[in-house]
Amino acid sequence: MTKDEIEKAEKFREAAHRRIRNVETTLRRVRSLSNPASYRYTEEEVDRIFDHLQSLLDHTRQSFLQTRGHDHFSF
Repeated sequence: MTKDEIEKAEKFREAAHRRIRNVETTLRRVRSLSNPASYRYTEEEVDRIFDHLQSLLDHTRQSFLQTRGHDHFSF
């Protein structure tokens, strides 16, 4: 690995760590919506939330795969 590649890898790890912590914090806030003493919600609303979150995760994973050249058809 070149010095530039090492620096980019370290920069990635630092940014990923920071951003994952932010996601964890936000998910804890979403989880607090489940408190029935404070909120009322339907199963459909919960399903919509989790469908949307799963879609975001799927799109995010796909962006990593595409940058590595995995977006082409093969057998």
